[in-house]
Amino acid sequence: MNEHFLVVTTPVFPGHRVVKVLGVVHGLTVRTRGFGGQLSASLQSIVGGEVSAYTSECEKARKESMQRLVENARAMGANAVIAADFETSSVFSGTLFSTYGTAVVVEKTYD
Repeated sequence: MNEHFLVVTTPVFPGHRVVKVLGVVHGLTVRTRGFGGQLSASLQSIVGGEVSAYTSECEKARKESMQRLVENARAMGANAVIAADFETSSVFSGTLFSTYGTAVVVEKTYD
């Protein structure tokens, strides 16, 4: 992901103004856990605490969905995404990770 591409969860951000709204943009990925991951998670759940096998997969999926969001926004001509949010849901035997927001063109203000 390029550090010059801005993604924020707020509808506006200081130091920039929206000059063009391009529309809704999203990034999706679906992850399933293989047998080894399920076994490891099952063993960790017996003793309680964080299930690191799931945490690691969730973090990878979150990053992947964000990367796809940025790629899709760039394809629309955006240089930023505002009002970004994450969502997860179960699909089949996996988990859907979705990142969505509004693709925009912004310019830096010099106030």
